[in-house]
Amino acid sequence: MGADRSIVRKDEGEVTSWPRGLAGYVPAGSPDRGPPPEEEDRVAQRIRLAARLIELLRSSGREDPSWARELRNAETAYREHDRARARDIVERLIGALGAAAEVFGTKDPVTR
Repeated sequence: MGADRSIVRKDEGEVTSWPRGLAGYVPAGSPDRGPPPEEEDRVAQRIRLAARLIELLRSSGREDPSWARELRNAETAYREHDRARARDIVERLIGALGAAAEVFGTKDPVTR
């Protein structure tokens, strides 16, 4: 049988537009009120997630200098409002971090 799902009322549905809550999220309002503020922006959330994954891998004894360089490149592109470039860089970086985490035997994706 499938999972038991309760009835969803207006303003209580699952948020699918933005990945709220990925890293350090504090809710600012209803998801039905237009575009997300900067602290809820998907690209910014992914950049923060990548930074946390780098720290997690460092604490496990795994480090690659290219990770910090790519993180800085993504942050720079984001600050310069080049969202497409920032998104591309951070998604590649998260893929590399996920692959590095798999080396340590985890089967769960680190980015979900």
